[in-house]
Amino acid sequence: MSREHEEAFWPTALSVLAWHGSEAHESHCSRGVLFLLKTTGQHRSKNPDEPVGHDPSILGWPWIDGTHSWIEPTALGVIALTVAGHGRHDRVREAIRMILDRQLPHGGWNYGNTTVFGRELHPMPENTGAALAGLAGQAEQGTVARSLDYLQGEVDRLRTPVSLGWVLLGLAAWDLWPSNGAALVERCLANQARYGEYDTSALCLLLLAALEGEAGAKNTLFPRATHQHLSAVRPH
Repeated sequence: MSREHEEAFWPTALSVLAWHGSEAHESHCSRGVLFLLKTTGQHRSKNPDEPVGHDPSILGWPWIDGTHSWIEPTALGVIALTVAGHGRHDRVREAIRMILDRQLPHGGWNYGNTTVFGRELHPMPENTGAALAGLAGQAEQGTVARSLDYLQGEVDRLRTPVSLGWVLLGLAAWDLWPSNGAALVERCLANQARYGEYDTSALCLLLLAALEGEAGAKNTLFPRATHQHLSAVRPH
């Protein structure tokens, strides 16, 4: 969050994740959690005549203040609040419902819409990975099976750190880390010789994904899909 652009508050979720577990930053983490619990995007009742297919009334989180909620900031909010011990809060449950509502009929997610003027939009690997990371431990696997299939079909062809990082995080959250995951990370890192060094945020995302895959379900930073949590959100 920048002091010059306080309306761009989407990094709050990342801050909560960074501060979590640090006694020196406990007060900062608590303030970040409270901010996420009381903040939402701009929402409205669904109009049957509007061109978009998703339900704009379901609460998520936006990138910046005064705008609609989208998939990646909502997924980050869910992950942060779950890690901070608020995975059962009504605010998180609503956000989970929002993510599921934005899932494309044929699997995957884009930035946060489903159809426009009756045409289904294309999924994006990074948004799908973020959504699945947020849903892990919060939704039945059957409700996201097509999206998991989509990611598994995409992962081998990805070459950039943001797309590959989020896809690997999404698959790892459901214990579907690919057998060649480490090789994919190494290939992506090697591409810096051709395209130049990755910026810090992209490199950290990719390395975090590598750590999640190598750690396994018993030693991980993010929530995993576990049977005891799968009843949290069910489709209605």
